[in-house]
Amino acid sequence: MKKFSILLVLLFGLSIAPAITFAADCPDKVTWDGVELKKGQIGRVLIQQPTTIYKNNNGNFEPFRTVKPGDNYRVYANKSTYYHLGGGLVIKDDASILYQTPSKSKLSQLNCTPAPTTSFMISDSISTVTNKLGAAKKTVANEFGAITGIYHNNYDKFYAISTLSNKISSLYTKDKSFQVNGISVSNTISQLENKFGKSYETSGNTYPVEIITYSTPKYEANFFIDVHNDNKISAIYLVDYQLINNNPNLYPKKSTTLETGYENLLFDLINAERKAHGVQVLQSAPKAADVARKHSADMGKNDYFNHNNLKGESPFDRLEKGGVQFRNAGENIAMGYTDPYFAHEALMNSLGHRKNVINTAYTHVGVGVYFVKWTHGSIPYYTQNFIKP
Repeated sequence: MKKFSILLVLLFGLSIAPAITFAADCPDKVTWDGVELKKGQIGRVLIQQPTTIYKNNNGNFEPFRTVKPGDNYRVYANKSTYYHLGGGLVIKDDASILYQTPSKSKLSQLNCTPAPTTSFMISDSISTVTNKLGAAKKTVANEFGAITGIYHNNYDKFYAISTLSNKISSLYTKDKSFQVNGISVSNTISQLENKFGKSYETSGNTYPVEIITYSTPKYEANFFIDVHNDNKISAIYLVDYQLINNNPNLYPKKSTTLETGYENLLFDLINAERKAHGVQVLQSAPKAADVARKHSADMGKNDYFNHNNLKGESPFDRLEKGGVQFRNAGENIAMGYTDPYFAHEALMNSLGHRKNVINTAYTHVGVGVYFVKWTHGSIPYYTQNFIKP
């Protein structure tokens, strides 16, 4: 599908980078001073003086091994005057050992319960989605001439799902509980390669890799990579081949309905991103959106790409001219990305634009999209105006 054919993005405006946090995951392994903590472990004993480990043989403690200072052993129970080391082995609680317990945070990681996976997939009935997620919060037009339903819980567990013949035909998500072939958001590239292999396409085969695309038998699987978070997967986007084949033209036809759909989806993508980073979601700013829309149209109609327009007006000038009151303001612009998912993820991999998207200095955002007619369809121009009134 190659939705990343053109990459032109700039940054201008006030920007304060907030602390970036991610929702807690269950780690693959928890270590304590370099040694792995095991399930059920409550502590450890450090050997201070030569002493004996005993084997519990039907209630009788028989000498099993002599241990020396510097050795350490996991403890799974503390009963009476003995620490239980697992496998029927015990050690006496006396001056020859030092007992220690892990921190509460270590125990919390150790006892972490993974979130249940969300069970629906491409070609499944849309009823499997509504049974799990409830009704869509809204629907927007997409470039395939279909409708995309937006599902979330105050922007947590975010999904954008389109249908074909009442079946799931595309699915974008930032929900860490969703899995495809054992891979979910926040997994690493190496984990992805272990499950899907190393035969894939990337965004121009550049480094750092921002998009990894696999051609599976039934659908195209796009994994967006967050280069600012240890190259972990930031979102998953699956598209049924039937949907692609029904719309072979890469660039969609110009449509006011589609422009509005892109604006609504980008607004939701911004808020889903902010939710994932623990930042307060933004409110809609209709006047700022009108300013953004006019700038996108001006860039497209007059064939330029810049934060300052051809009259020399800055984003701040345009906001003031549009009757938008603000104390803080910032702007992101992009063009050429043929759907909002690729535009949004590209902006997040550009540090300056990322700061605007998750900036705690803003409370509102207005998004404006304009399609410029082209020989092969049309090219979208995107403008995001972030403000705090």
